[in-house]
Amino acid sequence: MPPLLPALTLALLAAWIGTLQGGATAIGSTAAVVALLAMVSIPGTPWRDPLALGRAGRLLPLALWLWVALSWWASPVRRAGTAGLVLLPAFLLLPAAVARCWRAEEDRRIGLRGLAGAVAGVALWALGDEIVRGASRAAMPLGHHTLLAFWLVTLAPVAVLPWRETSRWRFLGLGAGVAAAVAVLASRSLLGVVALVAEGVVGVVLAQSKVGEGLAPSRAGGGAGGEHRTFPPTREGASPSPTFRKRAFGALLALLALAAILQAPRLTGILAGRDISARARSVYWAAGWQGFLARPLQGWGPGAAAWTNARFLQPVPGVNPPGEAVGELHSLPLQISYELGAPGLLLALAVVGVFLVRRARAVRRAADPGLLMASVLGLGGAGVVALGTANLVVAALPWAVAVAAGGALAATEHGQAGTSADGHGRWERWGRSAIGVYVLAAGLALAPGMIAQWFYDRALAAEVAGRRAEAVRSLDLSVRFDPAFPLYRIRLALLRNEPEQALRAAEDGGDVAVLWTVAGILGEAAHRPWAPDALDHACADDPLAPFPPFFRMQADPGAAGADRSGAHALLAAPQLAAAVVWEGREELQAASLLAVRAWPGVDPGWKEVFLATVATTAAAPTTPAGLREEPEWIALTFDTDPRESISVPLFRRRPWPTRWPLVPVRQGLLDSLVLPAPTTLAATAPAAFSPAVCVTTASPVRRRAVTWQPLRSR
Repeated sequence: MPPLLPALTLALLAAWIGTLQGGATAIGSTAAVVALLAMVSIPGTPWRDPLALGRAGRLLPLALWLWVALSWWASPVRRAGTAGLVLLPAFLLLPAAVARCWRAEEDRRIGLRGLAGAVAGVALWALGDEIVRGASRAAMPLGHHTLLAFWLVTLAPVAVLPWRETSRWRFLGLGAGVAAAVAVLASRSLLGVVALVAEGVVGVVLAQSKVGEGLAPSRAGGGAGGEHRTFPPTREGASPSPTFRKRAFGALLALLALAAILQAPRLTGILAGRDISARARSVYWAAGWQGFLARPLQGWGPGAAAWTNARFLQPVPGVNPPGEAVGELHSLPLQISYELGAPGLLLALAVVGVFLVRRARAVRRAADPGLLMASVLGLGGAGVVALGTANLVVAALPWAVAVAAGGALAATEHGQAGTSADGHGRWERWGRSAIGVYVLAAGLALAPGMIAQWFYDRALAAEVAGRRAEAVRSLDLSVRFDPAFPLYRIRLALLRNEPEQALRAAEDGGDVAVLWTVAGILGEAAHRPWAPDALDHACADDPLAPFPPFFRMQADPGAAGADRSGAHALLAAPQLAAAVVWEGREELQAASLLAVRAWPGVDPGWKEVFLATVATTAAAPTTPAGLREEPEWIALTFDTDPRESISVPLFRRRPWPTRWPLVPVRQGLLDSLVLPAPTTLAATAPAAFSPAVCVTTASPVRRRAVTWQPLRSR
């Protein structure tokens, strides 16, 4: 097979079909699936032991997949993990397919040159985009700075390997390494920089040690006349020269100095408790830990973290914005534990551990020890960054890990043989048949979902162009092809104004707050009996949002907790004090304002200013013209801003900007209510907007038996 195939597909994913935004499109996700299934269909790819784990270890990937299947079956949101369940065997086969492409010395040399070009291109793209846009962090083309750092630190050690050559290609390897390092530093990802520094330290130490002397491939092992030499370049069998030692240590010291300078403010902020990103991560980790303890054995199912973490997440005012959609728990080990339980985490660690142990034992007999050590370094860097991100649904990341693992396999006898025991006779025929059956079954299983996504993109284009009827027809087809996917139903419910459709979407989506909010509002307008419970569910999932308590109050103004719901809405959005709904309900408004005054955990000074503003506005004389003025509208918005996006982080679909006018307000009153909401202020106590405080009925709401205080500023 073409040795450039891994690098070309890797570049395609990193530049387009596997990025945060590109992978959310129908063409991008479909192309990524086709590329993955086509890659593992390479003739001769080992199938009985694709990761070369040995006679006993080869059962671990099968055990892992079986446990994922059991967890998926027990999941309350199976649809969230269907694609992951189907494609997990393909990703387990992918490293062996990469090794098959690099089975010969000449193939590895060409493949590594292509990989160096891909890494250099992505790094330069990131740096150029940062300069042109004036962004504070490098993030493109992958779409997020942490994703970029993950991808680069995984592949950078392997991309440097052309530096071993004596031809001009060595400058490509050197350039790729320098560009990748600079791009990681420019991303300002803390764990990315830590991983980069760790790779540099370990690489230099190995190069100066006795282990480094044995990394050079002998001529009998496939060397190419001295052109392809060890990593880093030395004379075969000789120790590194004093010049190389000085340059290596100088580069390492420069890297450490730059890392310290760039990360010092961040580290200082974290230690002082002022870093918002670190405090937000502690909130996500607390939710993940509580979710794990709620179902420690089977977990919540593959992919379920995005749709269910709101059940356990306690947002902190001033740290977590209202309406935030948390698509991942920002720690891969924690997310695996949350989704697959303790057995799933242990099986995943066992697969990784046995793989690394087997590779360590193969160093002395490896055909290319330099490639083996560089690949392991890249996998180690990926492991470091994975402590702070779990966004493996972005296909470029697991693909990068698979390429690094494939490099380690290609450097060993397993990679050289290509098929081991599976490469001859009936085992080869059975292997081809087994992989062919799997690829066919996977394609058939995923086809309805991919077709539905194509119709969703078509509906979005029609809606943007003003063709509402066509958008409705396309969304209806999306629902027919993929009835369990909640995003399609909620969009259709909004276009058709169908409360029951919205309720079904909310139930299928688990604990996605915006789905329950839309269902509750549509249900309240249609006087459905389930609307109050839906709004309570939305309030519990996003206690910082104003619309669920406001419409809960509006659904039943005479209820015992209506004044408390009104106070909650006013604290979450002070502008709601200008709502037309208060007219004729002065007693309810007065009771709500009293509840605002008594609300615990909110700055007393803010309360006094707010209450004084409302009282002054209410006492102002109103002219007949003012009574007749047309109301303005406060709208529910999502997908209009990355901070309130739901489609990309939760559902991996293109964003559909939505502005839904919901609450009419008097403009004259609205202009005076310019106070920031306490839900956005760091001075507000986290317990002020806990689910227990927000919910006013006896509807079933999640219980939190475990507490873990997030980081707070001093």
